[in-house]
Amino acid sequence: MKLHRFYIPEDKAIKKGELVVGSVFDIHFPELAHQMKNVLRLRTGEKIIFFNGNGNEYLSTIVSFEGRTEISFKIETITQNDVSFKKEVFLFFSLIKRDNVDLILQKGTEVGVSHFIPIVSSRSEKKDINIGRTEKILIEATEQCGRNAPPIIHDVMKLEDVFNKFNMSFIVLEKGSVSFTEKDIKDNRVGLLIGPEGGWTKEEIEMFKEKKANFLSLGSTTLRAETAAVVGSAKILNG
Repeated sequence: MKLHRFYIPEDKAIKKGELVVGSVFDIHFPELAHQMKNVLRLRTGEKIIFFNGNGNEYLSTIVSFEGRTEISFKIETITQNDVSFKKEVFLFFSLIKRDNVDLILQKGTEVGVSHFIPIVSSRSEKKDINIGRTEKILIEATEQCGRNAPPIIHDVMKLEDVFNKFNMSFIVLEKGSVSFTEKDIKDNRVGLLIGPEGGWTKEEIEMFKEKKANFLSLGSTTLRAETAAVVGSAKILNG
């Protein structure tokens, strides 16, 4: 039977101390307590796996639920989670409709994106994003796919500020450019720029050229922004 995985940040701990086999780990985490007890219907004595981003996974037994907010686990075994990625992908995506942003976050997490940076470009459909809701989506995707830590979501920034804040090689996906192959990716830290549904403006294209960004294409068909984000990220990570 597949065990449920839960991300529990270290700041949720009530009892501090080293996480070792046999120790009891007490947390104050109302959202997780509700999910485990009322949604998943888990009970004391059942086993779960939790992780906190330190590279380990803790197979644990639920000892108790205290009210609606606190949970106690007993650690049974500790194993190392060796899921890792050869490259660090920073995905800069123009804000689009919420459901499509959700897809970028979910599938991007699954393929291995390290950082998500929402940007406002000339043709962006939205100007802001709910960071709290976004973090929950990233955590749920991380729990599902087996990663050992959630990716990072950054605050919304203007497109023109990207090149001042981040120093790395950039790839712009643009139809009609050179076909995108894994061999094109030589750096271990890569920024992937995804435009809005209406595409980049001429002024933005000129800015990318001035900043020496690489223009690459994913093929002859026109991809939706969320599709390009996921496929492009996967190609970079598999290079």
